[in-house]
Amino acid sequence: MRDRPTPEELLKGARAVLDRDITPSLEGGRRFAAILVSRAMAVAGRAIAKGDAPLRAEARRLAALLDHRFAADLEPEALSAVLMDLNRLLVGRIRKGGFDAGAVRQRVFDHLRQVTRDKLAESNPKYFEQGKAA
Repeated sequence: MRDRPTPEELLKGARAVLDRDITPSLEGGRRFAAILVSRAMAVAGRAIAKGDAPLRAEARRLAALLDHRFAADLEPEALSAVLMDLNRLLVGRIRKGGFDAGAVRQRVFDHLRQVTRDKLAESNPKYFEQGKAA
């Protein structure tokens, strides 16, 4: 078990100091850079908090779409490599028209929509608050 503060709490605290105490005192390009760093820290914090659950869910959906098997207990690096391979297979099948018709077309669409929602939840969660996402 990790001591407190957790990595997420450390990022959140560092971001608060950056936003409250440092960024307001900067101007021009340095201020813009500080804002970018703050936003990157927020994305990283959300990714840490979610762990690899979204990636594992994506891999399961892709494996089902592609009738492919993979070990469920992969380490993060291996999981990323499997996801890269599965996405390449998906793209190849899409290019060949393998998902152009029938129920599988809707399953691919649903998968791609979920991947997009998962990415937005980490990179821009306010998108959902603004009522833009269905």
